[in-house]
Amino acid sequence: MKEFFQGRRFGFSPRSAVVYIAVGIGISLTLSDLMAWFAWGQSDTSGFVVVSDWLAHAVTVVLGVAVLAALAEYIDVPADDRSIARLDLVAGLVAFLLYGASAFLRGFDVGAAAASTAPFLLAIAGLIVVFVDAAVAANLYSAREWEELDEEPIRERRPRRRAVSR
Repeated sequence: MKEFFQGRRFGFSPRSAVVYIAVGIGISLTLSDLMAWFAWGQSDTSGFVVVSDWLAHAVTVVLGVAVLAALAEYIDVPADDRSIARLDLVAGLVAFLLYGASAFLRGFDVGAAAASTAPFLLAIAGLIVVFVDAAVAANLYSAREWEELDEEPIRERRPRRRAVSR
């Protein structure tokens, strides 16, 4: 799992890509919240509220994967970059907690015309933290070079036997 989260088999660290996916979902969550707040939906139950609830859960899951990847990267980071990697890990964890709290609170507002103020502001704060985390992760891990891994043969290659001709 560690090699998967570090991206050794890919040749690049997937950490920054996962955070940019979270940025995209966070922006769409904020836009759907704004559409619900400005009443571009119905007056009683808005479909935007249901969409933003699902997006809040999706961005929480993506950030959970990002925190695991940041932890895997933090383990093998050189001593020079240890403080920046710690900032990356803390920012990912804070964004995960902010979006997790927002997703939890949105569960109570699914039947409303728009999300209440607390989950909306938690999502905005989470989006700001995710922007910072994306910048830190991109600068820290994008230029990381991995040593070549020894390829492990799946099975030994033996010469084929030839049929005996009589």
